[in-house]
Amino acid sequence: MSTVAPPRPDAPEAVIPDRGDKTARATAHAIGVINPFALAEIKNGRRINWKGVADPRKELERHLGMPYERLFDPKHGSPLYPGIRVTDEGVAELETVPRMGIGPFAEAVGEMVWLDLGDFFEYGTDVNDAVQGAVGDCYLLAALASVAWARTYVIAEKTRRTDELGHFKDAIQLFVNGAWKWFEVTQSVPATVPGHTFIYARSSQAAEIWPAVYEKAYAQYRANTTSDTPDYSKLACGDPVAAAVHLTGLTGTYYATAALNPNLIFQVVKANSVQCKTFNPMVCWTYGTAPPGVNYTTAHIVANHAYSILGFSLVNGQQYIVLRNPWGNTEGTLNVLGGTWTAWDEPYYGGPGEMRTMTLPTQDGVFAIRVDTFKSHFAGFGVVK
Repeated sequence: MSTVAPPRPDAPEAVIPDRGDKTARATAHAIGVINPFALAEIKNGRRINWKGVADPRKELERHLGMPYERLFDPKHGSPLYPGIRVTDEGVAELETVPRMGIGPFAEAVGEMVWLDLGDFFEYGTDVNDAVQGAVGDCYLLAALASVAWARTYVIAEKTRRTDELGHFKDAIQLFVNGAWKWFEVTQSVPATVPGHTFIYARSSQAAEIWPAVYEKAYAQYRANTTSDTPDYSKLACGDPVAAAVHLTGLTGTYYATAALNPNLIFQVVKANSVQCKTFNPMVCWTYGTAPPGVNYTTAHIVANHAYSILGFSLVNGQQYIVLRNPWGNTEGTLNVLGGTWTAWDEPYYGGPGEMRTMTLPTQDGVFAIRVDTFKSHFAGFGVVK
């Protein structure tokens, strides 16, 4: 069987120069897993304070109806991977698009309403703002977080008033088919009934909605529509490097971890960083299913999932890659760095910077994994510049 996932017939294709490893690009084509914490909240009918839950694993098992050890790999039939199959070579492919009104996707979402749930920005963009919701677009949320971290000013609000009643629309630019294109959307996004909780992307900042607005514009693109109520199921599975290209207009390059030794992986990340922090947006993704000799459950790593690359660390001769899970939690635990990570956060377009210090692993999905473990557990990574 082929290891290259077939093109999605219902989604526009990114126009990206053929740079980097073709195998890595192929494995990045259908990356997608639903955020289980968002899915559990929808099934629960209200927000859950996960940091205050005594045993999050049991809470997920209760709401999602599957042992925790089987949730994070599509080969087990997990509800987090609707429409996904895994080939004999371990590559994930999207066989069917889980549409609203059909199957487990609709059962999870249930009734919904379109609401304006806050302001575009509260404090501007930050790496921890973008949090994935109940659709398999981790590839997009990982790219959003990487861009917000490395090229902060790319994320912008461009708003116009549309009528005398004070209705507004945001214009979001995406680089598609080799050119910039505008997508106009209101700030009304899908919410649960009852509870009025975000169903899809949300911000970790209360009453802030920029990740949801960008996701809505991307749903317009994927659904090839100008409707202000696009079909979010069309967001399921994609390419995180392509998403970063769409957001920035930069050129994407792909790397397969199997083709590089750990030091070369580290050097690529370092070359795209300044004082430990990426200045070119970088993303990475795991295998469609755990390869032989790898146990994603014990490592707290998720199969067929995209992560942001934030930079690197070198401690006592050990090389680490700093990652962020777009769920806003669930940090890796195998061969990870403890203590503090400090990186120089200088605006890309000039101006004063500052040292950013994080205690790792954070409770927001950020962790630093040893580069040899990154190589064995991740299928590929990419950069846009």
